[in-house]
Amino acid sequence: MTAYRKLRAELLKRLKCSPQALSQRISTIRKHIGPFSTKEGVYIVAHEQGLDLSKYIGQETMAQVRAILSRKTHSPAPPPIPIRRSKKTALIKLNNELPRVDALLSTSLVEDARKMSGIYPTYYVLENSLRVVIIRILERKYGSDWWEKKVPVDPKRNVASRKSEEDKKPWTGKRGQHEIFYSDFKDLKSIIRANAADFKPIFMDLEWIAQKLTELENPRNIVAHHNPLDKNDIKRIEVFFADWIKLLGKKKQLIPA
Repeated sequence: MTAYRKLRAELLKRLKCSPQALSQRISTIRKHIGPFSTKEGVYIVAHEQGLDLSKYIGQETMAQVRAILSRKTHSPAPPPIPIRRSKKTALIKLNNELPRVDALLSTSLVEDARKMSGIYPTYYVLENSLRVVIIRILERKYGSDWWEKKVPVDPKRNVASRKSEEDKKPWTGKRGQHEIFYSDFKDLKSIIRANAADFKPIFMDLEWIAQKLTELENPRNIVAHHNPLDKNDIKRIEVFFADWIKLLGKKKQLIPA
């Protein structure tokens, strides 16, 4: 069996899907980032699933795959949301201990702030709860150095880059002592997929948690950059948060303290 066929078989096994479903997935990716061959599509999906491509392809092919994936990073940004301008500004009272202030914000932006103040704590609790579950599961089985042992290359690289940028500003606070607190939803998804056997008892359907993290990745970034979400994104967050809390309640005995 060729290296490509071995990789494809391993990918189908991990995804638990048919070759037709894999082809559909590749077609969806192709619509977003442009043309590439079916074989390259298999490599791209395998990379997203956390499989080590270096076991199956050479450096030249790896470079081609990276070039294709870079299209995602450099794809045109969506058109900016028009700023709702108003000559009238609103006074803001951030909490009961501070006076009202005029930050030159329109009444509509102040209303957005009130709306987003309710969803931010939900996102904060959700993301950190997910991180804590990952820590507890992997640390119990692989020890305190589980990050080095069990985390794929891309999340490690992303986290190292963020920590490096933070180190350039020593006067600012730190995100957390552990590397995982520098990770985003995409990184967390990659960690879970790379350690599927360890998380399956908790999540049962790993594609469910992967899909949810994909759905919430963009809204998470919008919140992180202090922009308002639309009502559909807010509803998605609230529904997933409720599902997550129910899941923790049912699986709590499987999550070490």
